[in-house]
Amino acid sequence: MSEQTPERLKDFRAQYARNGGGNGKLAVVQLVVTLAGFAAVLAALLYATPRNGSRQASIGLSPNAQREYAVYLEGKQQPEAAIEAYAAYLDAASLTAPERATVCYRVAKLAIDAERYEDALAYLYQAEFLDPESQLRDDINQKVVHCLDKLGRGADLRKELRKRTDVKRSARDVPDGEVVLAEFSGDVVTDRDLELEIEKLPPAARGQFSTPEQKVELLKNIVAQRLLLDKARRLELDKTPEIQEAMVRQLDAMIVNKLITDEVRSKISITPEDVERFFRAEIGRFVEPATAKVVVASAASEHEAKAVTEFGGKPVTAREGGPVPGAPASLDASPAIFAAKAGSVAGPLEADGVWYVFKVIEKTPARTPPFEEVKDQAQRLYRAQKEQESFAALIESTLKTRDVRLYVERIQEPDATP
Repeated sequence: MSEQTPERLKDFRAQYARNGGGNGKLAVVQLVVTLAGFAAVLAALLYATPRNGSRQASIGLSPNAQREYAVYLEGKQQPEAAIEAYAAYLDAASLTAPERATVCYRVAKLAIDAERYEDALAYLYQAEFLDPESQLRDDINQKVVHCLDKLGRGADLRKELRKRTDVKRSARDVPDGEVVLAEFSGDVVTDRDLELEIEKLPPAARGQFSTPEQKVELLKNIVAQRLLLDKARRLELDKTPEIQEAMVRQLDAMIVNKLITDEVRSKISITPEDVERFFRAEIGRFVEPATAKVVVASAASEHEAKAVTEFGGKPVTAREGGPVPGAPASLDASPAIFAAKAGSVAGPLEADGVWYVFKVIEKTPARTPPFEEVKDQAQRLYRAQKEQESFAALIESTLKTRDVRLYVERIQEPDATP
């Protein structure tokens, strides 16, 4: 033992020597406990020390200040730093499950912006686990699908799409006021489900399901379709190349449509003054054409058509420049009809070997309706025009920012030779 050995260490060694190692086991245990305690302290110190800068935001800040700092970084468009600041906040703060779920969702959005899709998925799943009934559930579903798509995990994507969009209900899940019309394979169809299916149809087709008998047929079709879909999935037909390709195309179209909605439609602002100015500038688009009420008669020859004096058919309305109901679409009778006076006969005119004459009952001249009468139509047309302009601008800016090179001169005209 050297002269420089600390006195306490000398005493410890002397005591150990006096014991003769009789308490060796106890000493070993004490040493192990001491080392374990030291390791725990060291681990805590390492955790508090920034790891590659990821925990720097937590040093010296209270949980509330840590959150404010994360929000500050988020506002400064620093998603990477904001993610780490929020992670430190989650470590330090005492939060309820819904509160923690909300923060996780916010971090997931930042991770998506930073193209850290694996991290985003982890936070999304954590938010979903912590608060399954959250109001953010639909947004979480969309972002899970988005991340899986970006990661190229097709099998997982199909499972998530199926789980998140095809939720079955049992009879116990049916709320008061709904009547179960069919029950099968752990699923049900209620009267509300049936009405929703009818509402999805075009207005002209809804009348086909007005009677109880017609609704029964529709109910059978709904049940059969769900059962066939379940069978097809069990056979894994959704994994065939053609179905996968169709799913990818449909998903791509949905994503692009959402982008167009966010980037184009939602940013268009239209005032009543804009609509009225559009109406004045495009007034020709609102002019109602002249109409004529006529009775159509036909004959096998021109001579017989000229001899027609009795027009026993029902009057029809013809629009100037358009086809005449009751006459072939190929027959351009409009010029003759609108050149004739009310009470006279136009024709005969021939089409497909048949001769036609038209008795003009009355005529109504073209008119330009006042703005108040067509302002809704003008607003729809103006919005459609603005959307088209904005979409064209979006395409042009996208091509420029991505440095796209178009070789349009390489597009060849189709060969006209047979």
